[in-house]
This record gives sequence, C-alpha cells and structure tokens, in this order.
Amino acid sequence: MILFVVVVGALAVTGSPADCTAGDGPIVVDNAHSDTFKQKWDGLNAILDGGSPSSVTLTESELTSRADNYVKEKNTPFKEPRVCLHDGNGEGQAKISFLGLTAKVKVKGTLDLAGAHPSAKIDSMEVGNVPGWLISPAESLVNRALDSALDDVTLDHRYAPTLKAGQADVAGTP
Repeated sequence: MILFVVVVGALAVTGSPADCTAGDGPIVVDNAHSDTFKQKWDGLNAILDGGSPSSVTLTESELTSRADNYVKEKNTPFKEPRVCLHDGNGEGQAKISFLGLTAKVKVKGTLDLAGAHPSAKIDSMEVGNVPGWLISPAESLVNRALDSALDDVTLDHRYAPTLKAGQADVAGTP
C-alpha cells in the first residue's frame, strides 16, 4: 500500500496535463479584471436584492482573475488557477500543493450555483502523469480541497450559469 501511494504521488508531481483551452482568446490575469468581476457581481446582487431577476456576463479573464485573487486571499492549496469556458461546460486548471509537493490538475465540468455555496460538478480530471485508472485517490483529494475552498463562498440568491465560448452568462433570481 505504501508503495502504491509513493508511485501515485510521484506520478502526480511529474509531468502535467495540457493547459485548458481558452474559448475566446488569451486569458489576462490581473487586478483590473478581478475588480470588474466584483463590480458586475455586486451590481447583479443589488438588482436581485431589490426583488427583480437579472443577469450578468463574465469573461474568462474576469473569472480567472477573481479566482486567482480568491485563492491568494484564502490561502488555499490551489495556485495559478485558470478558467476556460466552452459551449455547455468549462475547464479549470490549477496547481495544488499537498505533502510539500505540487501537482498540476485539470478538471472539466460545471459549477452549480443554486445552493447556499457553489458546488463543482466534475466530469473528468487529469493530475500530473497519473493514468486515468489511478485518478480516484487524487480525485478525492482535489474534491475535498475544492469543497473546502468553496465553503467560504456564500450565495445570496439562486444563479444559473450558461456557458459559452469564452464567457458565462449568469442569470439570477431573488
């Protein structure tokens, strides 16, 4: 069992999956895009707080920049997150640190914004050089880390994202 853990750990920190594919050109990560995300999100919530439905469109650069600032603010095990959006689904990538080692993780799926906290719905995952049939232990670790990071995000309303190439349209109801 110890040998198995060592082998999977070694595979996780060697090599890496390909970068996620941006749906609409290069992703720019900076404080300006993070601030734009916050302004749009606060504006959406202000309208929803007033009792009217509304929506907002967020770009990959805005989502990635906000995610990057968030993981730094909350000191999560994730570093250098990227969010890539396509028709109907998204890709996310980040580096994750565990036991003093760092592995690159790429996931495909969606984000459920209908509950009190966001919930990642992962369809597939790649970790370092770990073959797909050995992903389960790594998947469990990443899922726990994601759940822990998202528990700090409280959603005040119900939101329904529609993912398109390069952007997410988020409709909200009071």
